[in-house]
Amino acid sequence: MSRRLPPRSRFVRPQWAISIGLGLGIIGFVGAAQWNSSLARQEFITSAQRVLITQAEQLQRQQETLRSEIEDADVRVREFQEADEGSQATLGQLTEALGIARIAAGVQSIRGPGVVIEIADSQRPVPAGENAANYIVLVDDLRDIVTALWASGAEGITIAGGAAAGVPAERIVGTSSIDGAGPAILVNSARLSPPYRIEAVGPDGLHDRFLASPAYLARVAQRIEAYGLQFASEARDEVTLPGFIGGTRLRWGAPMEEPS
Repeated sequence: MSRRLPPRSRFVRPQWAISIGLGLGIIGFVGAAQWNSSLARQEFITSAQRVLITQAEQLQRQQETLRSEIEDADVRVREFQEADEGSQATLGQLTEALGIARIAAGVQSIRGPGVVIEIADSQRPVPAGENAANYIVLVDDLRDIVTALWASGAEGITIAGGAAAGVPAERIVGTSSIDGAGPAILVNSARLSPPYRIEAVGPDGLHDRFLASPAYLARVAQRIEAYGLQFASEARDEVTLPGFIGGTRLRWGAPMEEPS
């Protein structure tokens, strides 16, 4: 005869089954927590990397922009330097040309080898019945001397008058004139009186060529010999001529345009 268990005993589980179930539950909870933490960490790392990548891309673009600006600046600096060098070269050429033009025009003082000439009235007594004008320095005498110097290669000429020291000399330029003004001679706008001192700058041999010039021999040399005009000349290793002081503006002439 079999024995039946009490009804309550059918619902009682063994202790070991409860322990196993509890352990599995704990393991599942921990695993789920670790999984969720891994997803969150992965999401955090990805977001941080995304920010860094974005910043890196922005910095790279800024660097490329700066590099381009630096290259452009270097190009402009080189252009300015080349333009400045060209400007300086052009300025130097213009300055040199201006200096040459000033020398040629006579408005620039010059210094160099040359000659010094002095001529004064004769000390001889004028014979009765003879023209006294033959025994003084005339306008034509100075003109002939200047012409002979130009023809002999002079690059600059001045004329001074009077025996007093420090009398300004008049530079002979393209607009200069030598005219008579009573007992004096008018050079440019200055009234000069004897003795006259003519100085010139020119190449070696200027003095010898002057004494052999037909412009000097044709008349002045003969007057010196015939009437005893006081005359002396010598070559100098260095002569200094002042620049022309006065107006050179043309009243009717105007520069012509160069043909293209």
